[in-house]
Amino acid sequence: MALVTRCPNCTSVFKVTPQHLQAQEGNVRCGSCLQIFNSFSDLATVQEKVGIDNSIELSIENKEVKRDTQNEVLATEVSDATKAGGQDSYTFDAIKSPRVSRVWGLINICILVTLVGQAIYLYRAELSLFLPSTRPYLEQYCEILSCKIPISQQTELLSIESSDMQKEAAQEGVATLIVMIRNQATFPQLFPSLELTLTDTKDKPLASRIFSPGEYLEKNDYLSDVIGPDKEISVMLKIDSGNLNAAGYRVILLYP
Repeated sequence: MALVTRCPNCTSVFKVTPQHLQAQEGNVRCGSCLQIFNSFSDLATVQEKVGIDNSIELSIENKEVKRDTQNEVLATEVSDATKAGGQDSYTFDAIKSPRVSRVWGLINICILVTLVGQAIYLYRAELSLFLPSTRPYLEQYCEILSCKIPISQQTELLSIESSDMQKEAAQEGVATLIVMIRNQATFPQLFPSLELTLTDTKDKPLASRIFSPGEYLEKNDYLSDVIGPDKEISVMLKIDSGNLNAAGYRVILLYP
C-alpha cells in the first residue's frame, strides 16, 4: 500500500511518505505545476504493482481521485522543502510598495496648505458667521494678507416691520417717510439701501429712487454702519415729490 495525494491546481497525483507528511505538517510542492498545498486535504491509499516498464498502476479507493487517474502520470517527487529535518515554512515575500520620495511628500504638503489657505480666504465671511469662535483667528489671517472679513448682506434676513409717509401741511409735495427695519439674523448686517417708488391712485409707479445708507444715515443718529443681530432701526427721510400728486408708495430693501 502507498500513500498518494492530488494537487488541487493541476490534479496531478503523486506518492508521499509519512516522513514527508510529518516534516512540514503535510505541506508539499507539486512536481508538475510547483503549487504548494496541504497533502492531507486529498490523501488516499493505493495498491502499487510494478510491471516490466517499471510504471506504477494505481487502484484508488477515493472516488473523487479515481475518475481522474486513468490518464494521469504518477509523480514521485516531493518538494525540496520537505527534506528530512527541514523546518522551513512555505511563505511568500510580500510585495514591497515603492517608497514615496520625501521631496514629493513635501510638495504635496505645500499644495495642501495652499489649497486650505485659499479656501479660508474665499469663505472667510461664511466661516466667521457659522463659526464665530474663528473670527479672531480670521482677523489675524486678514492682517497678514491685508484683507477684510466682509460683513453679511442677506436681504432675506431683513424685514420692514412698519412704514409710514406723512405729508407736510406747510409744504406742497413734501412728505416724511418713516421706515422700521429689523435684522432677523443672528449676526450683524450692513445697512441696506432703500428703494422708494411713488404710485398713483391705481398703484401705477410714477417715480422711483434708491437711497443708499450714506444718504439716510446722515439724517439719523447712527454711528455704526451695521445693524446688530435681532435689532431694529428707524429710518426717517424727507421726500419732495413736486407735482407728481402721488397717492401711495412702495418701499423695498436691497443691497446693490
